[in-house]
Amino acid sequence: MSKPHIFVSCGQRTEEEKRLGDAICTVIREHGVFDCFFAEAQHNLNGLHENILDALAKSDAFITVMHRRGNVSYSPDRHEPLDRASVWIEQEIAIAAYIQRTTKNDLLTAAYLEKGVGREGLRELLHLNPLEFTSNDQIIIDLKARLEMWRKALENDNSGELQLEVFPGREGPTQVKRLTPILTNRGKRANEYSCTIEVPEILLSFAGSTRYMFEVSRKQEGFKRFQVTEKTKSNAQLMRDDPVKMLTLDVAIDHLNAAQRERVLKQHVLVSAEIENRTYSLMKSCEEIFPEAKPSIEPAFADRSAMGSL
Repeated sequence: MSKPHIFVSCGQRTEEEKRLGDAICTVIREHGVFDCFFAEAQHNLNGLHENILDALAKSDAFITVMHRRGNVSYSPDRHEPLDRASVWIEQEIAIAAYIQRTTKNDLLTAAYLEKGVGREGLRELLHLNPLEFTSNDQIIIDLKARLEMWRKALENDNSGELQLEVFPGREGPTQVKRLTPILTNRGKRANEYSCTIEVPEILLSFAGSTRYMFEVSRKQEGFKRFQVTEKTKSNAQLMRDDPVKMLTLDVAIDHLNAAQRERVLKQHVLVSAEIENRTYSLMKSCEEIFPEAKPSIEPAFADRSAMGSL
């Protein structure tokens, strides 16, 4: 799975600005948690505007650096002259604001404003709270601290939910329990996701030598493992707040003898999932899945009670 992505919006008119963009990307990658997009580094045959729009749409965070581009004078009786930022950077800020509004997903944002740059256009309506800088070193120092805060924010971000639905059913003459992992995305729409379920192999033995869809290589002895990804879902996106049933697996216990039941009831079904770079997991005991199979201890108490009354 890919790392959380940061879009770096930085001027490239001068060599110094290009070096700053590269330095920002170096800090991001050396931090280890994030990856980044900086247009200067792109050499794709697609139009650059397509790369930028796609990168903005996929990003989890947005860093913008606004350098001075020159003085703009208006009619003196209406407005004071101001120093304007890059028109290109202003456009990227506007696109990022639009994407955030339409996807209902908050972008982690850091804005840096060269001292003297005025506010105009859409920025007059946005609360970017930029850090005013006079040297590039100020940006790098602030960014290192900010990346660490973003890392902690992502760790505490409950942007997904994993559940295991259990329903009774029947497969021919056999009573079964249908296990269905359900994955819900709480963040922006996701292109990459997966879900894996591991069950004690003996719970599947009622079906004989049946070959199962989505079975993958096992990781622990005595368990079968099944996995679905966005590819097995025809690359359908995982939409926000839309619970998706990832797969359904039938398991049974009635065909087992007493010793086998006792052993398997002490085991667990393991479910894990990923949405982009985030992971989720849960564990459900076989006793919870088959509560009716749990041996009763009441007869033993009854026997002791009877012996005590003799």
